[in-house]
Amino acid sequence: MMINELIVLVFGLVIAVTILLMFRRIFFGKRANLKINKKVNSRELFEPLDNEPAEFQDDNVSREEETIQNSFNESHNNTEASETSESLFVINLESGENKISYNELISFLEEVSSNYSNEGGWFRVFSDDHFFSLVNGLNPGKFDTSIEDDETSALTLILSPISGANTISNFHQMVTFAELLASKLNLNLYDSDRNPLTQQMIDHYSHLAEDFDLRNFA
Repeated sequence: MMINELIVLVFGLVIAVTILLMFRRIFFGKRANLKINKKVNSRELFEPLDNEPAEFQDDNVSREEETIQNSFNESHNNTEASETSESLFVINLESGENKISYNELISFLEEVSSNYSNEGGWFRVFSDDHFFSLVNGLNPGKFDTSIEDDETSALTLILSPISGANTISNFHQMVTFAELLASKLNLNLYDSDRNPLTQQMIDHYSHLAEDFDLRNFA
């Protein structure tokens, strides 16, 4: 009789511990956060795809950091945007071993959109009530116009939302543009962390855009 009681007691303890661990995992377990960095560091945004040797990185960082920051700020010099924007919607496009030339990019823009402006090394593509930037995805974020036909293996699209604009619509227009650009120039689409751009991430960006518009409704 004593043995049966001990067995029942042991089973009871095992069940109780199992239930406790299940509740702990449900309520206190680590949850995956699917989000973008709301304050994108411009040096990280335009970092090289291939890792450079440490000695070259140290030498280049001090010289390039100022150029990167200036070009990034220049592409977003809208005062209202800098004051109200808490997030940047970023889509990266990479070509692998192929190169994308500056002139090739201009030809594409001429073909698909007359509503853009060439800012000298980078572009503004205008949406219904705002614009998004198309820049060189590698350091220093701009094409070198002093070179006859500068090339890159990566491009970056950036939407900096502002109050009063339809951020959801602007973001969807940027996605459509990115898909067309990827199709025309044989590019692969990536998110801000250079992970493959999935529908789940597009939906996540859309929710962020909707939240921004709700918080900044004018």
